Amino acid sequence: MTRIARLLALVLPLCFALHARAALVDDLNAARDAAHVGNLNKLSDLATHIDGTALEMYPRYWLIAAQIDQMPEQQIAAFLDRYAGSVMADRLRADWLRSLGKRGQWDTFEREWPKLVQWESGSDLACYRLQLANVRHDTAMLEREGKPLWFTDKGLPDPCAPVFDALIDQGLLSEDDVWTRIRLALTANNPDFASLLLARLSHPNGIDAKKIQAVATKPIKAIPSLNLSTRGGRELAIFAVLHAAHTSLDAGEALLPQVSHLPQVDRQYLASALGVLAIRKLDDRALGWFQSGLPVRDLTTDQRGSYARAALRKQDWRTVAQVIDAMPADESTQPTWRYWRARAWGQEGNTIQAGKLYASLANEQSFYGLLAREDQGPVVDMTAGHYKPNREELEQVRSIPSVERALALFAMDWRLEAVREWNWGMRGLTDQQLLAAAEVARQAEWYDRAIYSAERTRDIHDFSLRYLAPYRDITAEYAKNLGLDEAWVYGLIRQESRFVTVAKSGVGAHGLMQLMPATARWVARKMGTGYNPSAVNEVGTNIQLGTFYLKHVLDSLGNQPVLATAAYNAGPGRARAWRSDRPLEGAIYAETIPFTETRDYVKKVMANAIYYARAFGQGETSLTRRLGTIAPRGVAETVDDTP
Repeated sequence: MTRIARLLALVLPLCFALHARAALVDDLNAARDAAHVGNLNKLSDLATHIDGTALEMYPRYWLIAAQIDQMPEQQIAAFLDRYAGSVMADRLRADWLRSLGKRGQWDTFEREWPKLVQWESGSDLACYRLQLANVRHDTAMLEREGKPLWFTDKGLPDPCAPVFDALIDQGLLSEDDVWTRIRLALTANNPDFASLLLARLSHPNGIDAKKIQAVATKPIKAIPSLNLSTRGGRELAIFAVLHAAHTSLDAGEALLPQVSHLPQVDRQYLASALGVLAIRKLDDRALGWFQSGLPVRDLTTDQRGSYARAALRKQDWRTVAQVIDAMPADESTQPTWRYWRARAWGQEGNTIQAGKLYASLANEQSFYGLLAREDQGPVVDMTAGHYKPNREELEQVRSIPSVERALALFAMDWRLEAVREWNWGMRGLTDQQLLAAAEVARQAEWYDRAIYSAERTRDIHDFSLRYLAPYRDITAEYAKNLGLDEAWVYGLIRQESRFVTVAKSGVGAHGLMQLMPATARWVARKMGTGYNPSAVNEVGTNIQLGTFYLKHVLDSLGNQPVLATAAYNAGPGRARAWRSDRPLEGAIYAETIPFTETRDYVKKVMANAIYYARAFGQGETSLTRRLGTIAPRGVAETVDDTP
């Protein structure tokens, strides 16, 4: 039996022969295609063929969702009742709520809303709910949940506009609040969106779309014509400096004398915004601008983080401590800032307070949890699994309807739907059930969901499931031949793809090691082998090309894994540019990487490598030693011709 046939035999309730199972898969694929092109007659016919199987709700959902605005409530209710508790019922209820909100059927909306499980703040659904609050004259909810949505530099879904209209009409959003959002948009270098917001001003004092465009086009030329006695003129002046600074910090700084007559609070705001731009470029002026900017409490979450990283980059421990201490509790208690606050206390000689923070982090399975354990003393190996589910527990998990459907969908290569079903099924499970689910996924060779489930445990852990090592015979061979640390290679693959062999990123990277086509082609040429695009997802080829590239990057960056990890994600040029003019502790280098995605990536890959090294019984098991010290710019460099 094929892998698909074996899995379908496990999860489909009817005892079909193999050809019948194959026909079912064909019908499901045809039904999805019919839904995609809007052929509802064909979809309806196919739905009857699929009834009686574990996946019958899918074509039924597509039929109703395609006609949701015209569908009688009884048919929608019948679906919701028949498939109650399923992810597809929740999706249909969300679709129905959108339709009800769009049509203003608030009584039914109000009845159905409490039954919805999944929704996000700032979504179209959330804004329909706030429209309902306005209809019901629930001013408190409208202000409590609607007003915070206003303060963003981006547009929100169309259903949010009536919410903002109501807030303004009722005096819950002031003229100053409108100016604040215009400033946010301009600070984010989004002049087109700022222009759209002008319509919400009662008195667009000194600003209009034409002036915004003039500043965006030629900020240096535009500044002398601005009237700083008007609110609009002041906002445009701030925008002119920041817009120039986006291209060149020197150009932005050169404009500061021309805006010296701004009120102090505006100059402080401008300095803080320049600090953010400077730390993104790891420019030494960042800390000075932050220190002359707004008080920490008046900054945004992102600005406070940038301020702390600017101080950390300079190893100004007193300022690191001051910024973290001024953060709200929900920020300062995050692992990142608890660790660096402990380090700051240690630098001040306050080892007791530092030790308390390290102890609070030591049980957390994260980059900073590992570092905290090492700062506490001898490292205890926490990777051994102590709980193994028995056969009965595995069968109980397999019998969860959403797990049953997820496995069937996975067998059919319907990855998006399969992941959605699996994740839905993991809600509310105990640690034991989650580990059983992880083992079920591992047995199905569905490695990313095995890791997903194993990572969700709270008190009982199995690190052999969190840190799976499939394809080890292939990976170990290529790593050994190239002299690469196998644990580090696995740490990187786990972060890149979670061992999904057909993974494809939004920018077009492929396979286990997420190779870009240009990189794969370049590596193949360097290796002297032919490049076959269709083979890049094949496990052996992908690992061979990926490890060769990783070795090349490592060699070109002075054999420093932290730099090579950053380079693998963001490119060798950036990894080099992010170094300092002096030796820099590896942990500080990682934390001050200006790209959030790469910063998180590097920390996770390096932490992953520790767990794999312990599991393999080889390689460096101290994260501090793995991170090492990053050599300053210009040291141990080779010419890099990577595309």
